[in-house]
Amino acid sequence: MQTSFHTALGAMSAFTALLQEPQNLTNYLTQIQQKPDQLLQDLAVKGKNMEQDITSFVKTYFCGGARPSYPQYIERADGQAFNQPYEIKGTKMYGFVIEGSMTKLQEMCDKYLNNPSNGEIEYRPATNYVILTFNTIDSLSSIYPPDRDKGKVDEAEAVFWMLTVVGKKIGPFFVAERLAWFLPYLYVNNSPVLVSGREVYGFMKELGKLHIPTIDQEPDLFTADTLVFKEFSPEAKAKDERLLEVRRIGQGDKHQAIKTWDTFEQVIREITGLLFDNNSQIIIPGLGLPFNLLDYLIEKDLPFVSLKQLRDVEDSKRACYQALLESTMQLQTFYSGKLLGFKNFGDQFELTINNYASQPLVQDMGLHKGYSPGSESTRIPVKLAFLLNFDFILNNGITVWQAPQK
Repeated sequence: MQTSFHTALGAMSAFTALLQEPQNLTNYLTQIQQKPDQLLQDLAVKGKNMEQDITSFVKTYFCGGARPSYPQYIERADGQAFNQPYEIKGTKMYGFVIEGSMTKLQEMCDKYLNNPSNGEIEYRPATNYVILTFNTIDSLSSIYPPDRDKGKVDEAEAVFWMLTVVGKKIGPFFVAERLAWFLPYLYVNNSPVLVSGREVYGFMKELGKLHIPTIDQEPDLFTADTLVFKEFSPEAKAKDERLLEVRRIGQGDKHQAIKTWDTFEQVIREITGLLFDNNSQIIIPGLGLPFNLLDYLIEKDLPFVSLKQLRDVEDSKRACYQALLESTMQLQTFYSGKLLGFKNFGDQFELTINNYASQPLVQDMGLHKGYSPGSESTRIPVKLAFLLNFDFILNNGITVWQAPQK
């Protein structure tokens, strides 16, 4: 596992340091006896940093030289693609876990992630669970000037999350390397957040009007409206319509699992423990290899993958720029968390998705087995609901694949 690899690298570094400075051996042995868990965590962090340094060195000196020199970005006073990374404070995240179709989720991975790169890098759905979150953010700002000095924006958003396993095909085998979240649908309430997300990271954000209760209100109703085409035709006119609605439909019996969380580690351990019956192990599709979620999800750096592309001005059927990007959401401060409901315990919620030609969410993610293509809306039971409050940084990303430039 990646965490074990990082720990081993960190241990090698620590051993080398002790050979150079043996007088530190006593302090090191004391740390092993008193704080073994903290020591392992420190070694894993050190190993992760070593891996990043080695990867950067190899890319610079053995893989075609240093990063290409791009022209300077031309800033504007009214520019809305803020320069990253971003500091994001006061995030209140309501999460609703629903079940999709592995087949449909794989089709989305193929369409948006695998087919563009012709299989150079491969993404597969890790599970059929999809998470819909309704989030409010107190402030989002650039960390560095010039945009840091412009100020902050707040944000409201509705986001669909699906977890993918990232790897490569080696002969007939799929070799898993890491996890990454893919966000197929995102709705936000202002243009700076939309433009920055699209132009910088490739997140396919859309403008929407959102209703999200504050954390001191009852979580009775969450809604998202956006501009839609009900059906496609040359005469069709786009209208603002209700797309998503999550409604609390009952308050079931309390249960020992309905509790609050003090740390991010508790959140991951207890949610994965409720959703998976096999100690958080999943089977990688097409391989049959057990894969332990906790070893990856418990990290405080959450990885994302996105397809960033620009339509060519000379030929609209082609992309003048197309790349797969991976970036990380780095948790800074975790304030609190709460399990709102699970199955028949605690609060019960139901998601309603109104179906439009321009918003094929149900079809794309296979969100309901009984869905009829002609129905106007689909009701989907929520398996698990939670509330989290935290701060994070959205870091610079990396390009993991890029189409050749003409």
